[in-house]
Amino acid sequence: MPEPLLTIEHLRVDFPAVVAVNGLSLTLDPGDVCGLIGPNGAGKTTTMRAISGLQEFTRGSVRVAGHELASEPDELKRRLGFMPDFCPTYDQLTTTEFLEHYARAFDVPNRAQRIDDCLELTWLTDKSDSLCEELSRGMKQRLVLAKTLLPDPQVLLLDEPASGLDPLGRIELRKILLQLRDAGKAVLISSHILTELSGFCNKAAIMERGKLVQFGSIADLSQQMSTRRMSVKWRGEADRAMEILKSAPVKILETAGAGAIFEFAGETEALDELLKTLVNQGVRIAEWRGVGDDLEQIFLQSGAKELM
Repeated sequence: MPEPLLTIEHLRVDFPAVVAVNGLSLTLDPGDVCGLIGPNGAGKTTTMRAISGLQEFTRGSVRVAGHELASEPDELKRRLGFMPDFCPTYDQLTTTEFLEHYARAFDVPNRAQRIDDCLELTWLTDKSDSLCEELSRGMKQRLVLAKTLLPDPQVLLLDEPASGLDPLGRIELRKILLQLRDAGKAVLISSHILTELSGFCNKAAIMERGKLVQFGSIADLSQQMSTRRMSVKWRGEADRAMEILKSAPVKILETAGAGAIFEFAGETEALDELLKTLVNQGVRIAEWRGVGDDLEQIFLQSGAKELM
């Protein structure tokens, strides 16, 4: 097994009047994209700032690609990219000049080539000579992401990167993140839009009041859900299908024509058995799927408060 790219152990951050992060531990491997979820004030941004070395923490440890923040801060920061929820651009610079400024600050080798690569990755090549002030909000977000990618970090911390983006901007951002995942980066990303995260996250970390409520792969967390909402559609045999559903341990929420939406409480194996029973009893199943987003359902059953 490869060494985790990000390891956080028992992280605690104290402010004068509140414990902002309390005993948080998690690991991310190459190719992991983890959604950091929680209400406002849960400690998400503080966690990212602590990992990046921008926020002093009370105790705990942070390692990036095997380098400890406490003893090797410079080595760690070379392998880490942090994109805050608001990062201004310099209006009177072109996009290339903006990236050149940061490439020099990061001491990036082969600066010209790396700038071109990052502009291409974030679909800004045709804006290389445009002033920052001429860019749309989505383009500015992609430019800041390009700046974050200049040193080719192994771990990325993205705090609300889709904030203020229109639907097209969010689609473009999702494509970029999928490329980073496929390149073997580890990404910790926060967002209030859970359906947005589900398109590329394979892990989830749910926070409330500074504590980690749940952490793991979305597949494993889905298996642990006490209830799940399902949609079933069939061809013909409506009476037989409804008879089987009503005799099963489900709560029927809605019926519409040749189908129903129901809530199921039980193990995945029992849900599989229900589907098997329908098929064996001659019901021709046209659709069998979970309703709503897995990540959204995981959050709602985690015990954390609603997203605010």
